[in-house]
Formats: sequence, C-alpha cells, structure tokens
Amino acid sequence: MLEIQDKSLLFLCSFVLYMLEVDGIYAIIPIIIAVFFTSLNTYFDNRKLKLAFFLIYIGCCQLIPNCYIFLPLIMYDIALYDYQILAFLTIIPLFLNFQDYNMSIILFNFAFFILAWFLKYKTISTIRLQQEYNELRDTTKEMSILQEQKNQSILENQDYEINLATLNERNRISKEIHDNIGHLLSRSLLQIGALLKISKDETITEGLTLLKESISAGMDSIRNSIHNMHDESIDLYTHIETLVKDFTFCNINFEYDFKSNPDIKLKYAFIAIVKEALSNIMKHSNATKVVVALREHPAMYQLIITDNGTMDINKKEVLNKIIQNQLYHDGMGLQNITDRVKNFQGNININLNNGFQIFVTIPKECNKLINN
Repeated sequence: MLEIQDKSLLFLCSFVLYMLEVDGIYAIIPIIIAVFFTSLNTYFDNRKLKLAFFLIYIGCCQLIPNCYIFLPLIMYDIALYDYQILAFLTIIPLFLNFQDYNMSIILFNFAFFILAWFLKYKTISTIRLQQEYNELRDTTKEMSILQEQKNQSILENQDYEINLATLNERNRISKEIHDNIGHLLSRSLLQIGALLKISKDETITEGLTLLKESISAGMDSIRNSIHNMHDESIDLYTHIETLVKDFTFCNINFEYDFKSNPDIKLKYAFIAIVKEALSNIMKHSNATKVVVALREHPAMYQLIITDNGTMDINKKEVLNKIIQNQLYHDGMGLQNITDRVKNFQGNININLNNGFQIFVTIPKECNKLINN
C-alpha cells in the first residue's frame, strides 16, 4: 500500500512535467508504457523481474526519448536493492538523446530521481518498523498467554495441593478418632458390662444399662461418621490425576465428568483399572498419546482408556482372538481388569481398530448392591 502511494506521487510529478514539456498526437504512448511497466513491477514481487523490467524500460527510453521523463517511477522499484548500482544506467538514454531534452526536464528529472530514492527508503524503513512492531506485539501477546497459563497452572496446583492436604487431614482425623476415642468407648462398654455382672442393686443396674445403650449408640454413630469420612477422603479425581501426572511414557489427557460420589469400593476399582491400563501401555505399547476419560451418565459410570499405539497384523490377530475368547495370559493385566468390572456387574469392551481402547461401563445400581 505504501509503495502504491509513493508511485502515485512520482507518477503525478512526472505526469505534470510531461504535460508541460511534451505535446503531440503520440504523447499518450510514453504514459501507457510507463504505467504498464510500473504495474508489472507492482504485481510481480520479484526482484529479478523488477530488474529485467527496468532494463527493458531503459531500452524504451532510447527508442522513445519522452519515456525518460517517467524513468524515476520505474527506478523506484530497484532502489535500495542489491543491484541498485545499476540505477546509473539511467544516464545512458540521457547522453544518447541529450538533444531531445531541455534543461528543465533534466533538472526536474534529477530531483524526481532523488525523490524516488527518498520515498523508497522511507517505505522500506516504515515496513521494517511495522514488522518489528508486529513481532514485538506477537511476542508480548505470546508471553502474556504463557504467563496466564502459568498462573492458571499455579492456581490449579494450589487447589490440588489444598484438596490433597484436606483429604489427608480428614483421613488422619478419622484414624485418630478410631484409634483413640473408639478404643476408649470400647473399654468403657466392657467396664460397664463388668459392673452389670457384679451389681445387685436394681436401680444401679438400670442406670448402667441405660448408660451402656447410650455409649453403644454413640459408638455406632462415631463408627458411621468415621466410615463416611474415610470414604470421602478417597477422592477419585485426585488419585487418578496423580496417576496421570506420574505417567511420563507419552502425552496423556485426562477428562473427568463425575457429579456424584461413587462408593469407596468402586473408586478403588476405577483407580486399579487405570493403574493397570497405564502399566500395560508402558510395557506393551508404542503409543505417543493416551486419553483417560471418566464420565457419568444418568444410569451408569463410564471409563474410557485409549491410546494410538500400533502393532503388526499377526500380533493383532492373535490378540483379537485372546480378547474374544477372554483367555488372557499373565502379564497383560486384562484378566484383572475384567474381573474387577464383573464384580460390579459391569461391561468391558476392548477394541484394537485404532490403537488399544478399553471401554468400561458400571451401572449405578451397583452402589445399592455394594451398600446392601
């Protein structure tokens, strides 16, 4: 755009000079030739072509002397390039056709040559500054994005560490209650039972009986609270995210979309399946990407583990037969995964079409069966 503006200014200057000095029925021809060559130079952004058009136009100036007035417009395209020294060729048509030019044409054309050089220098400097500005802006934007990602990562790690610390503290408290208060209450119940055996006063016996029942009820309440606290302390997302972070074999993506809190046994099953699957990938796969997805649907939980590993056709056929017949051998861990899924009346599907894929579905009704 800047070059077009510069050329428009040069053309206007040369055109005014041309109209003041030249007259005749063929005066339009040099204008058409100049516009044609400068248009070619603008369209073809190739320095060698620009040089070729410049040399051709020098020849046109020798054949049609009036073309010399528009030579600054053509010279603009080679100014400040590696072969700018060839700009001195502009004096050739001036010497060969010196008698066709008056002093005003020579002086004004000399001024227009200097103007063309200055405009080209200004345009190149402006373009360079614009490029440096764009690079600086892009770099700044990229650094800003990276900083935001870093800050977000720090916040996520802080949340993860706080959640993990909270769960560990909750688990510690539940163990403290179980080991200390639970034992004290159990010992109190034993002591009350011994007092009931030796007591002969009905009033004391009745009081001790009520006290024993109250302590027993409190014992049951504490036991239930401890179990609930322990179950909540096993955070499925935190445990699997820890497995994912420790998995350095290849790139891995983790997707988690559980809204409810599955039973503790089911949590352990999911954790064990993911651990076993990732172990298999490291032992038997050449994958470069792994996806672990846990999703909750209205009637079931779903676990999907996929990788993009490849294997030769013969090994793939053998493994397909093993999977279809469920005759798993030791070392692959597939039998262990299958057994865990069947314990919850779930379904497992293993696919080898695009890498190695494990699809596990566990009905939500299994929570009721487990609790019962």
